[in-house]
Amino acid sequence: MRAPALVSGFSLIEVLVAMLVVGSGALAMVMLQLHALRSSHDSALHARATLMAQELAELRAALAPGPGLADPTLFAFDGDRAPNSHITCSDAPCSAADFASAAIAEWSARLAREFPAARVAVCRDGSATPQQGWSCDHDAAAPVLFRLSWRRPGTASAAALPMLTLVLGH
Repeated sequence: MRAPALVSGFSLIEVLVAMLVVGSGALAMVMLQLHALRSSHDSALHARATLMAQELAELRAALAPGPGLADPTLFAFDGDRAPNSHITCSDAPCSAADFASAAIAEWSARLAREFPAARVAVCRDGSATPQQGWSCDHDAAAPVLFRLSWRRPGTASAAALPMLTLVLGH
C-alpha cells in the first residue's frame, strides 16, 4: 500500500492569520498618514497665525497713536464676531483714527475667515505667566501680547487657552 500524498498549500486558518497581520499593518499606515495630515494642517495654521501677528505688529508700528490717545490695535473678539468698520478710506480721505479703525477691521475680518471660531486678544499684559489665559492686566508699561486660539478639525469649539501667544512690542 502506498502512503497518501502530502497536499501542499495553506489552511484557512493560516490565510486568516496572514490577512489579519497585513490588515493591521495597513491600518497602522493609514492612521500614521492621517496623523501626518493633521500635523501638517496644524503647522500651516500656526505659521499663518504667526504671519498675521507679524502683520499686526507692523500695523501697530504704522498706526502708533499720539500721547494720551487710545491705541486702536488693542482689541479682542470671540468667534465670528470680528470688529467691523463702516468706514472705507479708499473712496474718500479719512482721519488717522478712521484709517486705523478700517485697517484693524479688515485685518480682523481676514483672521476670522482664515481661522475657524477664532478667539483673539491683543492687550497689554505684564503678568509673570502670560500664556496661562485670556485675562490682561492692562498695565501701560507692559508689553502688548497677541493671543489666538481657533477650532481644530473634529472639535466643537475653539481651544479654551490661547494656542499662540506672541509679544508684539511695547
